[in-house]
Amino acid sequence: MRTVLSIAIGLALALAAPAAFAQDTPPPAGDGTLPPPKVVTKTTVETGPAGVKKVEDDDPTSDHEKVVGHFGVGYLGLTNLPIGTGAPPGNAGGPAAPVSVVRGTVPAPVIGVRYWLSEKIGIDAGIGLGITGGSVENVGGSTTKSADQAGKFGLGFHGGVPIVLGHQKHYKFLVIPELNIGFATQTETAPAGTNVGDITRTGFHLDLGARIGTEIHFGFIGVPQLSLQATVGLLARRDAWKVKQDVGNQTNSASVAETAFGTTVQGEPWAVFVNNISAIYYLP
Repeated sequence: MRTVLSIAIGLALALAAPAAFAQDTPPPAGDGTLPPPKVVTKTTVETGPAGVKKVEDDDPTSDHEKVVGHFGVGYLGLTNLPIGTGAPPGNAGGPAAPVSVVRGTVPAPVIGVRYWLSEKIGIDAGIGLGITGGSVENVGGSTTKSADQAGKFGLGFHGGVPIVLGHQKHYKFLVIPELNIGFATQTETAPAGTNVGDITRTGFHLDLGARIGTEIHFGFIGVPQLSLQATVGLLARRDAWKVKQDVGNQTNSASVAETAFGTTVQGEPWAVFVNNISAIYYLP
């Protein structure tokens, strides 16, 4: 009897133990008994100061519209002015011999301003100035001789009327009718005790035409006030070089003048970068 009771109690414990363990272990997800545990993910979003737009394209105003009514400062195109070099032909007591004038230049880059009167039309005005000078020194043993070198003076003016044909977010397509005019001069003092006068060298430049191209603003990097202009042009140009000197009671002189019509790029492909690309910065 005692043996049968022991067997019955052992069977009861064997059947009850798995059920007890099963209550302590949750059923696997998806069996319809308990829902799976929830996973919570925290996301932190950083925002800038109030009123500051982090996405630039949210602003519908184009870079060109932002500079209307503001002055822009930059290089406006004219680089060198012509000037005659060398000595005039002839001498006292004899006829002047025909010679060719050496064509020199005076660097005088035109720096100026651009002002947009409206979204469609603006004004360009600039001035270029070039002044050179120096001295020459010769040393022979204990003897030193020095003399001032004849200085050169050049002055140029630029005027233009930029017209916008169309513009988008960061660039505009424009045409610029323009006028450039300038002159250069140099006076070399004659040696003392001679019957010759000073040597005067001069030059003159005039061109009239138009450029066409694009002005790209750097608003895509947050600087709409800075722009880069690239243009090509078609111009009628007049250049003149002259050298003259008074000798006794006569004046000897030689001059060369040249008239040309064509593109500003001419024959050198690198002139597109040297002569026709310029940066403009618009003031606040």
